[in-house]
Amino acid sequence: STSSEPPPPPPPSPVSKPPPPPAQAMRRQVVSDKNWPHGGNIQLATGKILFEFKGQGDFVCSGTVIMDGSNGSSPNERNGRSIIQTAAHCVYNDVLKEFATKAMFIPDQVSTKGVSSNSDCNDDKLGCWKLSFGVVSRGWADSEFPENVGYDYAYYVVHDDPHTTHTGGYLRGLTGILDHDVDAVKIDFDYRVKDFTFALGYSSEHDPNYRYCSMDQSTIFGVSWYENLWLDQCGLGAGASGGPWIADMDENGVGTLFSINSWGFDDKIGMAGPSLRTQDGSLAECLYRKALKAKDPGRKGGYVV
Repeated sequence: STSSEPPPPPPPSPVSKPPPPPAQAMRRQVVSDKNWPHGGNIQLATGKILFEFKGQGDFVCSGTVIMDGSNGSSPNERNGRSIIQTAAHCVYNDVLKEFATKAMFIPDQVSTKGVSSNSDCNDDKLGCWKLSFGVVSRGWADSEFPENVGYDYAYYVVHDDPHTTHTGGYLRGLTGILDHDVDAVKIDFDYRVKDFTFALGYSSEHDPNYRYCSMDQSTIFGVSWYENLWLDQCGLGAGASGGPWIADMDENGVGTLFSINSWGFDDKIGMAGPSLRTQDGSLAECLYRKALKAKDPGRKGGYVV
C-alpha cells in the first residue's frame, strides 16, 4: 500500500489592520490673524475667487467646496456639478444689480509656485476652475449694503466638465472635477451651538497666504433688524470675504461649515457672519437646493431666488 501525504495546512487568515484612531480635536487657542499652519482638508477645500463686474476690477474673495448630497452632509459624485459656498457680495453686485463675470476659483492657492496671486493656473497645485453661475437671494439683490447684510451668503456652481472648466495644476493625477480633486466640506443648515469657531480665508494684504482666526463666537447688531454672528477679535481682512466658519475642527482640518466671513468695521477688528440656519429665517438652504438642480442660465450669470 502507499501512504498519502498529509494535506497542507490551511493558509493563514489575513490579519485585518485596526482602523486608524479618530482624529483629535484641533487645539482651541484664541488667534486674531495668522497663517494657517495645519494644512489638511480645509486648506484644500478653501480657495481664492477672482472676478470682475462689468469688465472692471480684479476683485478677490474666498470660498469653500461643500458637500452636495444628503443636504450637505455627504458628497454626491453623480450630479454633474460641484458647489462652492461664499458671500453674496462675491457673486452679485447689489449696486450695479448684476452678477460677477470671469469668475475663477483657485483651491489651496497658498500652495502656488508664484510669489503672489496671478492668473497662471500652472503655478497652482490643483489648478483653476471657471465658475459656471451663481445663486443669490432676492433679499440681497433688491437692497444695498448694509441693509442686506442678513442675506450675504451665496453659491457658485462648477460644471463637472474638466475640458471646459478646469485649467492647469502641477499635482499629478488630477481629474479636473472639483469635488473629486478636493474633499468637500460638510455644511449644516441647522447648526445652533455657539461653539469655538475657526474662520479662514485669503486676506489680500497677506497674499498669497491662507489666514485664519479662532475664538468663541458671539453676536452683534450691525443693522437694527439683523443679529449677525460675530468674532470679536478676528483680524481677517478684505479678500477673506466668503471664507468658511468651521465648528468641530479636528487635527486633519475636517469640520462643519455653518457661516462665512461677511463684513467688519473700518476702525476696529472683528468679523461678522450671517446665520445659515433655516429655522432662524435664513434662505441659504433654499439657495443651496437651487444650486444643486438649476440649469445653467447662460449669459444671465446666475439666479436671484
